[in-house]
Amino acid sequence: MIEWMQRHKKWLIVTIWISTIAFVGAGFVGWGSYDYGKSNSTVAIVGKKEVPLKDLQNEYNTLYSQYQEMLGGQFNQELAEQFKLEELAFQRLIQKYLLLNYADDLGLLATDEEVAAELVKNKAFFKDGKFNKDTYLNVLKQNRRSATQFEDQLKQGIVINKVENLFSTPLQKNELENISNLVFSEDEVSIKVINDDNIKIKYTQKDLEEYWSQNKDNYKSESGFGIAYTKIDNIEGKTKKEMKKIALKQYLNLKKGKEKFQSKKTIYTSSKFLNAEDLKAVTSSDEGTILKPIYKDNNYYIIKAEKKILPQVLEYADVKKQVLSDYKVTKKTELLEKSADKIIANFKGKNLGYIGKSDKPMIEGLSDIQRDEFLKQLFSSNKTINKVNFGSTIVVYKILNSKFGTFDPSKAQAISHTIENLKESSLLGSLLAKLATKYEIKSFMGNK
Repeated sequence: MIEWMQRHKKWLIVTIWISTIAFVGAGFVGWGSYDYGKSNSTVAIVGKKEVPLKDLQNEYNTLYSQYQEMLGGQFNQELAEQFKLEELAFQRLIQKYLLLNYADDLGLLATDEEVAAELVKNKAFFKDGKFNKDTYLNVLKQNRRSATQFEDQLKQGIVINKVENLFSTPLQKNELENISNLVFSEDEVSIKVINDDNIKIKYTQKDLEEYWSQNKDNYKSESGFGIAYTKIDNIEGKTKKEMKKIALKQYLNLKKGKEKFQSKKTIYTSSKFLNAEDLKAVTSSDEGTILKPIYKDNNYYIIKAEKKILPQVLEYADVKKQVLSDYKVTKKTELLEKSADKIIANFKGKNLGYIGKSDKPMIEGLSDIQRDEFLKQLFSSNKTINKVNFGSTIVVYKILNSKFGTFDPSKAQAISHTIENLKESSLLGSLLAKLATKYEIKSFMGNK
């Protein structure tokens, strides 16, 4: 699931819905020490609307909660950084504000009655089986929200939902039947699975050295940065907010040259001295930049990015084990590809019979994940004979015959809902692209 989400994360920002209580029960996700933007609270301007930092925080927390729900205990702050969750939240927020501008032009509003109707439906605010105002306010308080903030967010969601409903287009019966027949079509497939288990690689020292020479760029030292830093130790009895003020004062003194940095250090991309976000802030800075105080291990640090250390090509003697491993993988892959091409030229495989898109047959030599990926590529390809490469395993397949499915009324509702969603998403995607040219977008979030 995590690998799938890493590959397809861009798709996760397209759908926009009413984010009613996605944050409830997920806890408050920490955001960092400093506000972005031209002021302390604005991260962007879309059309005539300012996008406040609190909306970005709420969007981030909502996304974080959704990922946690999908992945359970596997999802944490480190994965959030890998997925660039802050960037996804920002992009989705810009989409929302594009639609809110469009809604203003159309005269669409959310009434207090509509907000109340959404609130009383939400079980997070129930007590004894019905909506309870005290429970509602307590839940918001636990999640650091005010009723005004939450109800404003809810109004936005209702308005956006109204825009989305403008693009809901019900399917005609013949359209549903024709698409269903296509969706449930089946292919008669013959396959041959080969792997590199029995491939033996012969090599000489000269082969390895030549391979290293041809691929030097793959064998470099880590990039790094020489830094100077000052640590502001936590003072007993001082709150984090009070310590932040002390750190900011020292930051200004260092920036004006009134004080000198305490220590020097070289950090690399694998360094544990800083977390991924702070490390990126340092390594993306120009030489000589003094960064605002960073909170780490209950103390504040002020860091100056002094000198970039560029990666250097490592000598063969230092990486020969890795070179040998890479050489074997490369040669095995080449030989396996050649074997697959020979099979394609004179194909003889095992007939799996007719297979549909929703089928999950057992295929000897493939894991369930490989099987699913193979079927995905099979049904998305327009070739009758082809191969699917999984690195150490290749599946060669040939489509012997195809037939349309038969319309099944029992599956009509499910397929209708899916197709309508696809049509709506496509229309909304086109609308958002158009709105991005209609309304000026000013971002105060750096490269986002």
